[in-house]
Amino acid sequence: MSKQKKTFEINFGMVLFIIIIICIVIYAIGRYSGNIKLGKNTDNTSETEQSDEFTETNIYSNNVIMLDIGKLSDKWQVIEKQNGSIIYYIQGPSNQKEDGTTDDIRINVYLEKSDMTNEEMKTQLLEHSIYSSIEYTKTQLIDDVQWREFEAGNKGIKAKILAVMQDGYMYAIEIVGEENLYNQYYNEAMRTAMTIQIANRIPDDIASTTIYNFTNLADIKTGGTQYLLNSLSLPQTIENTNETLPAEYVDYKFTGISYSDFEKAMTKYMTLDVLKSQFSEFINYNGTLYMKEVTGTQTDYMIEDIKVKNIKGQETTYEITKQNMNTFIRLIQNITLKYENGVCVVSNVEA
Repeated sequence: MSKQKKTFEINFGMVLFIIIIICIVIYAIGRYSGNIKLGKNTDNTSETEQSDEFTETNIYSNNVIMLDIGKLSDKWQVIEKQNGSIIYYIQGPSNQKEDGTTDDIRINVYLEKSDMTNEEMKTQLLEHSIYSSIEYTKTQLIDDVQWREFEAGNKGIKAKILAVMQDGYMYAIEIVGEENLYNQYYNEAMRTAMTIQIANRIPDDIASTTIYNFTNLADIKTGGTQYLLNSLSLPQTIENTNETLPAEYVDYKFTGISYSDFEKAMTKYMTLDVLKSQFSEFINYNGTLYMKEVTGTQTDYMIEDIKVKNIKGQETTYEITKQNMNTFIRLIQNITLKYENGVCVVSNVEA
């Protein structure tokens, strides 16, 4: 009897041991599988979060109105085609109907020179559009600009319009499409519309004055660098210590004028980069202005016309038409302006 009991105890111990081993294996397999699933779920969560976030900023600008088209899916395409006051538009998805016609949605970008009041603007939007009704809804603050928001519609077409009057111009963004596509893609289009930025326009009188002052200095310099320096009436405040300049500056002479005084006088009209590139006959050596003395025949040009060529961000490029008063030869030059430290200055010059 005792022997049988011993055999039973041995068999029971072995079985118990085997069961424990099996449980451990099952637990390990389950844990491993769980980790795989957990990792997959984590990856899906990351993918979802990434899909919710928009791609990198992609600012599109034509003339003065900028939009972040990075907020749009690949189904949208910028069309650089001007039609009246539409300066470009972003074509969205479309659906071909059984009758051969097409439903679509797009974002129109408007710019028009105008001095309308807000009420006149609403009237014009209604009179020059396909809509049977336009209603003002609210004001949207975008990039520190108060835009008036309108809702419009006509026979299955819906639209949202953001418009503002600023500096004598009407700016407008219009999201418009057949109702089904409008409802489907409105949020995507509106996210883009809410990134709108207007470039800083330089008033015509300030632009003209800056261009005139800059070209006047350039014209005086062609007659002689000393004439230009005399025109600035800068005081001589530095004693000549007869410093030996590097070999490349052998033709430059001591002026007795502080370079900072010269720079301050010139950068009233141009950036430091333009000063160094367009007036390289003047250099800074140990804080003193040295000048390469050059003489010639002063070019007396009269500015005949100044017109905006393009506006990008903070800079405006003008096409300048000048006529030589001696030879009557016309010269066309591109000059770019921007605000620097609150002052309108020349930031680039092209022949």
